[in-house]
Amino acid sequence: MRPHHLLLACIPCFMGCEPSGGDHVEQAGWSSLPNAYATHFEVQVRGDERRLLVFGAEGRADTVGRYLYRGEGEMLPVPVQRAVVLSTTHLSYFGSLGAVDQVVGTAFTAQVRDPRFVEAARDGRLQEVSRADGIDRERLLALAPQVIFDYPFGMGDRRTTSLANTVHVTEYLEEHPLGRAEWIRFFGMLLGREQRADSIFNAIMHRYSFLCDLRAHLPKEPSVFFGSHWEGAWSAPAGNSCMAALIRDAGGRYVFADSAAPGNIAVPLERLLIMGDTVDHIGVLLAHAGPVDRRAMVGGDPRIARLKGVREGAFVGNSATRDLFGQALLEPDEMLRDLRCILHPGTCAGRKARYFEALRQ
Repeated sequence: MRPHHLLLACIPCFMGCEPSGGDHVEQAGWSSLPNAYATHFEVQVRGDERRLLVFGAEGRADTVGRYLYRGEGEMLPVPVQRAVVLSTTHLSYFGSLGAVDQVVGTAFTAQVRDPRFVEAARDGRLQEVSRADGIDRERLLALAPQVIFDYPFGMGDRRTTSLANTVHVTEYLEEHPLGRAEWIRFFGMLLGREQRADSIFNAIMHRYSFLCDLRAHLPKEPSVFFGSHWEGAWSAPAGNSCMAALIRDAGGRYVFADSAAPGNIAVPLERLLIMGDTVDHIGVLLAHAGPVDRRAMVGGDPRIARLKGVREGAFVGNSATRDLFGQALLEPDEMLRDLRCILHPGTCAGRKARYFEALRQ
């Protein structure tokens, strides 16, 4: 699964450059260890025991999984040696931890962008487990995974819980780009690579914070609209979204910065046409196989292609050619740098775009 709306509408993101902190909570002898940014998983300790909690859309009031991985009782087989990952989004965590060979199956292999997993699929080490009508249960049984990693929704249709331990992953709900990146610690614990995961995340956090601090030295805040379109209908992330946070941290002024919504905002064409001649930059998230020009960027509508924000400040995030729903989760600093270079081109001479690219005028 590679839902494009998740990058646009990742749930509220008020924090900007500051960490979320966390409360020290005790429950039945379990003590919670605070994360730096992530709010949808939690490590709990009780003596020598360790467990992970995963939270859904309602936060701590919506616990979708408890996973004991150290102690006594029914535990996950840590370190996991044979995993099936039902969202290609999560492969980047395994790849960054040097655990490519621990993934024996995934869904939607045609959408995999990471060359390490593309090669594994090509030589048969990584098997396709999805089919047109859902999950191939026979293939899953043959692969004999110890753990299946999946989103918590749609489980009734997929019916994987009877085949192996199923671990729910809700990184898409995180309130900050660094919150998503911090989920590498979650996977590191289950793969027995905690120290490596902590080191990777600390480096990501340092790079992002350094770039974020540069915002104070930028001369202006250009106005930015960012959205996506489907069959002529446009939508945009709300001001409490990860994309809005990235634009803010890159030194831009997002046009919907003062809004708040649990998902994307519908943008009527008339509003877009009026707004588009007043903003400095218009960006679009799309999946386009060929070269992207201004006309392709806006879905072929000449009225939008003529807008000032497109003519003078167009940029795109193209998931058909960039791993926006994979490795980008662990490179929020690269997304931030791309956006800063687009909004403030004088600060980034010679940089090659990684995830977001300005279109030539």
